[in-house]
Amino acid sequence: MKKTGLVVLFITIIYVSLFGTAQFPDILYHEGKKYSIFSNPLESYFSSKNPRPDNLFQYSCTANWRGYVATWKIENGKLWLVKVVKGDCSANPAEIDISSLFGKKLPVEAVWFSGVLRIPQGKLLSYVHMGYGSVYEKDILLTIRNGLLIREEIKKNSVPKIR
Repeated sequence: MKKTGLVVLFITIIYVSLFGTAQFPDILYHEGKKYSIFSNPLESYFSSKNPRPDNLFQYSCTANWRGYVATWKIENGKLWLVKVVKGDCSANPAEIDISSLFGKKLPVEAVWFSGVLRIPQGKLLSYVHMGYGSVYEKDILLTIRNGLLIREEIKKNSVPKIR
């Protein structure tokens, strides 16, 4: 029985190491500043109508499950996709040509996206080694509807309570 418990523990540790990694964020330019965002607007583009092209987005790094890092900008109240690079965790990742997805070259207005872009700000209060779970002093929350910026708010955070 002890051996089985050790095997389960070992598999759990391997699983968490592979799939529980904090992720490289997408980038957003807004009001003259560059931000890391804890949101992935391009993922909402993919559906049965627009299948995710796994041949373009190759998984090669546990810190980037989606296989890319997208760069966005908000200009004149609209969200635009301006660049996509490989998510290979290198210092200078190569750009990915995704013009086949949209039938035209970038930039592309992100009319498919409705949701909230989360921009963490300030001091790190709680590090979570998984996805975008870390908590910072505040978040700038940009609400986007069909690619249009409709609301901007600041949410102050506190250190999460341990239960």
